[in-house]
Amino acid sequence: MRIWGKLAVAAAAPLMLSGCLWGPGKFTSELAINKAGTFVLDYRGEIMLQMPDKDSPAEPWNDDMATCYADGRTESRPSSAATFEIDEAPPAEEEGQSDETRACTAAELARMKSAHEKSEAERVAKKRKESEEMAKLFGLPGSDDESNRRFAANLMKHKGWRTVTYKGKGLFDVDYHFEGRLDQDYAFPLMPDTDLMIPFITIRPRTDGSVKVSAPALVGGAGVFSARAKAMGLPDKGNDGPPSRAEGRFTITTDGEILTNNSEDGPVAAQGRRQVHWDVGPGNDKVPEMLVRL
Repeated sequence: MRIWGKLAVAAAAPLMLSGCLWGPGKFTSELAINKAGTFVLDYRGEIMLQMPDKDSPAEPWNDDMATCYADGRTESRPSSAATFEIDEAPPAEEEGQSDETRACTAAELARMKSAHEKSEAERVAKKRKESEEMAKLFGLPGSDDESNRRFAANLMKHKGWRTVTYKGKGLFDVDYHFEGRLDQDYAFPLMPDTDLMIPFITIRPRTDGSVKVSAPALVGGAGVFSARAKAMGLPDKGNDGPPSRAEGRFTITTDGEILTNNSEDGPVAAQGRRQVHWDVGPGNDKVPEMLVRL
């Protein structure tokens, strides 16, 4: 688990810097692990692409941002953009500048507001362009609707994706169903044209006949990086990546022997099998994990 956590952070570092990251939204997911050596996975609900421009809107102007000085200087200090100055009078010698302030005139406030709005628009446009370029570099769709609809259509060309509907603002509604054999590692989802992401669910068979199931992205709270850091006894990494928006239930059923699991309620009987579930939401930052012997 410690190795996976370090690899996950390293692999996702470029995406964290750009803010581009796939994650679950509202969902329901069921996984059946069978002694016959097969599995069936269903995931129904939302998958979203979080982009930085969605989280950094233009900061609105406030007259409190303005400072006007007795020597004629005016200054605006918005919290999210670079400081800029507008001189309403010829520049004074540095030695003669005064810290004494005065009330700004309506004309001064109008000029500073206009400059602020222009600066914020340029900042947001630059951030959006950087986001688009980073998304393209890593094979992700952009923030425009057309590229996301193309991405949804492309996704449905791959096995398991029954329906993929783009809902707008980086949000996709999906119905995924996959049946496979437990003879090799498996991860969901695998997206076309990109290999960098935090898997929602992994299934890893072992040489002793057991199977390890983990759901790295099906966590609430501050998200997967915070959850992994906590599990490894490292400083909280919650601020390094986007917060989780996952909300739903992940259920595993099996006719094998459950060796370990970290669910709240533990295994229960269900139609001749054993069932374990995890409720995922804002108050739950535990990565679901389970070990089954077939």
